[in-house]
Amino acid sequence: MDSREVGDLLDECLGAAKAAGRQSTGVSEADRLNYCSCRDLLCAELASLLQEAMDMKWPFAPEKWQYKQSVSATDKTNLNDLISKHLSQLLDLLKASIRAEEAHCALAVVFLVDRYLYWTDDSSRLLKIAKLLHRRYPETPIAPQLVIRQARLYFNSGKLQKAEYILSSLINNSGTTGRWIYHSESDRVLVQAVSVQVRGTILQKLGLWLEAAELIWASLVGYYSLPQPDKKGIGTSLGILANILVSMNNEDFHAFRTNPDIDFVSPPDISPFISWFL
Repeated sequence: MDSREVGDLLDECLGAAKAAGRQSTGVSEADRLNYCSCRDLLCAELASLLQEAMDMKWPFAPEKWQYKQSVSATDKTNLNDLISKHLSQLLDLLKASIRAEEAHCALAVVFLVDRYLYWTDDSSRLLKIAKLLHRRYPETPIAPQLVIRQARLYFNSGKLQKAEYILSSLINNSGTTGRWIYHSESDRVLVQAVSVQVRGTILQKLGLWLEAAELIWASLVGYYSLPQPDKKGIGTSLGILANILVSMNNEDFHAFRTNPDIDFVSPPDISPFISWFL
């Protein structure tokens, strides 16, 4: 699909979400049948992913390689490739779900397509749909990935205070996002690690190098504490930390290096990296 076609489908979904907020009549039989038909047309892999998203199996849509020490050729298929291939189908299902008042399914579809549409610069409209659905169906869970995505969009558009508010709320409330249910404590830790990482980039943007470095380090500790360390998160945080350290003045660098709350020996994989700077 080209960007115009994606935009047109998103506009149709947005229009359906706005109409859903106004309508008081029940769902028509035609809308119900169309919803069922759209779900039945999904391939087995997508149908499984959709069900897992609805069951809140993970707070972030997972990549096969992200938590593996050794990556094989079969693991290198990116989830975005699958989403890209079936994007039209998924957006049709999103529209059908909204019209059939299947908010749980609709928000699960938003969750699945979120990362792909972020990279194609279509997140703004997608999150407007999510907000309208949440307003209409406040009992329906919203994935932490979508909450953090909104913070990222605020950050990218210069609305740092709004981004900070969202992230601080996630951090202070141990990753709690409304009705979302965590299936393991490690999922909650992952959400907090990502929230801390993004908050660290905000402080980096503001030139608060020491505070930013401390937050990015905290995110690294979180990623490494997971049963299967998050390679993607670790790589991102290490890159951010490197940029922060080379930007620090001597006073901030000394304060960071001598911080008694930071153990530069653990996690062990970071030691060679940090010793280069220290």
